[in-house]
Amino acid sequence: MINKLSQNKYFKNALLLILILLAAVSLFQGVRNAIHDSQDFQWDAMKVFSHRINPYDESANMNPSGILEQYGYDKYYLQMEANQFPSLLMILLVFAPLQPLTARYVWIVLNLLFTALIVFLLKKTLLKDMDNYSFCLLSLLMIAGTPYRNQLGVGQHTLFAFCFFLIALYFSEYSEKRNAFIVTIALFICYFKYTLTVPLVLYFIYKKRYKEIIVSVLMHGVLTVVGAWWLNDSIMNMILKPLLVSSKLAAEGGLDISALFSGSVIAYILAFVIMLALFISAFRMNPKYERTYMSCLILWSLIITYHRTYDFFVMITVYAMFLELEALSENSQCIMSENGINYLKIFYFITMISVFFVLRVFMESLSSRIFVGILYYILTIVVSIIVGRVGYYGKKEKVD
Repeated sequence: MINKLSQNKYFKNALLLILILLAAVSLFQGVRNAIHDSQDFQWDAMKVFSHRINPYDESANMNPSGILEQYGYDKYYLQMEANQFPSLLMILLVFAPLQPLTARYVWIVLNLLFTALIVFLLKKTLLKDMDNYSFCLLSLLMIAGTPYRNQLGVGQHTLFAFCFFLIALYFSEYSEKRNAFIVTIALFICYFKYTLTVPLVLYFIYKKRYKEIIVSVLMHGVLTVVGAWWLNDSIMNMILKPLLVSSKLAAEGGLDISALFSGSVIAYILAFVIMLALFISAFRMNPKYERTYMSCLILWSLIITYHRTYDFFVMITVYAMFLELEALSENSQCIMSENGINYLKIFYFITMISVFFVLRVFMESLSSRIFVGILYYILTIVVSIIVGRVGYYGKKEKVD
């Protein structure tokens, strides 16, 4: 019955129309929220940095210099939280000549552009095998969801960073003319949201793109030295002080391990162990399962360290795994049975819809986060088991 319904053109058109309306409302509300509340943009930290005043000390001491009031900080922004490394703040220096409200409007427009590029690049890369109708539904679902709306509304940087990660991915693996220079620069920029993109960069280790990774990291190393000179502080402080600011938020995430363990040292130990396991897997993965490995990295990246639920819009990318598993299944090369793939796909959509909508309905109450968190962790563990099974020594038998 479900299969017949999915083939009915009236049902398909109605579903498309509903998602278009939901996405339009979400987009409108997201932009509206961003006009009034973009406190995560970090214009404030960048502006202080441009005046050679240490933004990390300002964050810790509640803005003692008073310089921000000259630029309307008290009117347009909340308390500064400079949790970005100096090399990352330098990327935002292009906004230094702008007043805070003007910069905010420019950032809104750029985030909309990043959204369009993310959709375009996903269709060119990880989701290239998806039919246009289904891809349209998935993209609209992302925009309609609460994570994307809140991401846009608070002026976060995940759209920015994830867009440049996909640019790096495209010019590394999918473009007819691969360009190591563009890949390196895109990787350098994508680290702006390092809590998301650093785990994802393990994919480039899996693909043996060592030179691009090393150079992109060295660029940040050089700029860290420059930042230390600019702020008249030590290089070590340029690393530790941003982390100290970030650590204050460790227990305030949504579904991540740090929130689960209330920011205790156990969370950091688990994060290290998981990252080590993912790092080792990058050298052992079967090359046929590259999108499955990427999906595993995406799922873990959202919970291995502090994340608010506004970052979870990238969950739509996990669908790439099913495209790969189904293609391998058709050639009898997949370790999963067709039923196993279908059951996992249904569970994935239940989990994603719960993250996108259920949390918002219940105002991210503790009980709703526990329920959705259980679904998310089960999905992540199951995908991790699949990745473990298809490693370099992966077995070929089917699993349900």
